[in-house]
Amino acid sequence: MILEIEKKLKQAGYKLTKPRLEIIKALSLLKTPISAQVLSKKIKKIDRASVYRTLNLFFDLGLVNKETVNREALYCLAIVPHHHIVCRNCGYIESIPCRHEFENIKNFKDIRHQLTLSGLCSKCL
Repeated sequence: MILEIEKKLKQAGYKLTKPRLEIIKALSLLKTPISAQVLSKKIKKIDRASVYRTLNLFFDLGLVNKETVNREALYCLAIVPHHHIVCRNCGYIESIPCRHEFENIKNFKDIRHQLTLSGLCSKCL
């Protein structure tokens, strides 16, 4: 996975720096999306501004997904296309695979989409 991300960074003219690598490692260990603020607290050796800049770069390059849940931007690696479902009661988040395909849409390139589902988890039913 890190090699794939490094390849995409190099193709776009960027290097895999230590802070970028730390952010990739942290995101790869998570099972749910995370806010930039919380991520910057987890990675204490990288200042908050660098975390925000890196996440924005990764989003622009299609390396991370950015979703807005309860008015907060959450990030997760975009290696495997997926969406999230959020419990409306307790906030539990779970990943679900994405099966949407947007190939050959006339007059558009670099198509991205965002879908966040909500429901009640089994604990809150």
